[in-house]
Amino acid sequence: GERAVPSADAAEPAVAAPASASPTAPPVTAAPAPEAASASATPTARESSDGARSQRQRSRTFPRLQLAAHVLAGPHAFGNEECRSEQVRCEAHGTFFGLGVGAELRARLYRPLYLHVRGLFVGNVSPRDPIYRGLGGGGLGLGAYGRRVFGRAEYLLVGAIGDNHFTRPFGSGEVGTDRWGHHAGLFSAGARLPVRPRLSAELWGGLMVGPKSVRTLPDEPAERRVLLTFLIGLGVAYDLVPDRKR
Repeated sequence: GERAVPSADAAEPAVAAPASASPTAPPVTAAPAPEAASASATPTARESSDGARSQRQRSRTFPRLQLAAHVLAGPHAFGNEECRSEQVRCEAHGTFFGLGVGAELRARLYRPLYLHVRGLFVGNVSPRDPIYRGLGGGGLGLGAYGRRVFGRAEYLLVGAIGDNHFTRPFGSGEVGTDRWGHHAGLFSAGARLPVRPRLSAELWGGLMVGPKSVRTLPDEPAERRVLLTFLIGLGVAYDLVPDRKR
């Protein structure tokens, strides 16, 4: 009989196909948590805030000793004024308007709080029958001073010099007198503009209460009053002994 011959396809052993290698995925970096990001940003913001605060503190310096000089306007007194309609005019006699100079020495007590002493002299520049040639004196006060503004209250001891006689309105001859006292108070506020590290320009003004005035005319009762007037100063202030921060 015939022998069966195996086919070539049946005799060839089956070869398994190699498995394809899967590509290696790149490592994934986890995003930082919001808390971590905010934590890393917080020190920078804090450092910026601390720097700004330190800068403000350095600008808020309080010199230990300061000298100021000013040109002064005031005080003033209206005098005796009388108007007559038939003559269509008014006359004022016994007037005062001061113009002069002053100086202050300020010593720091605590931070913006200062004690100051003042010296002043003003001449009477009123053109209408003036009384007294001028006014001089000194003062002692307490004030609070910021970088841009300040305010203070003080006691003044003053004395007027010169002739205190005046003419009656629409009259002739020096028949009236005005005698001034020596005590007054001053309440003032002002603004300052730094122009150099130790130099500032200042403008201030305030209410001056006093001195007392006793004005007399013949055949009339004496007029007793307290002068309510003003005092204005324009000048500069210099730090004699600056703050230790500088």
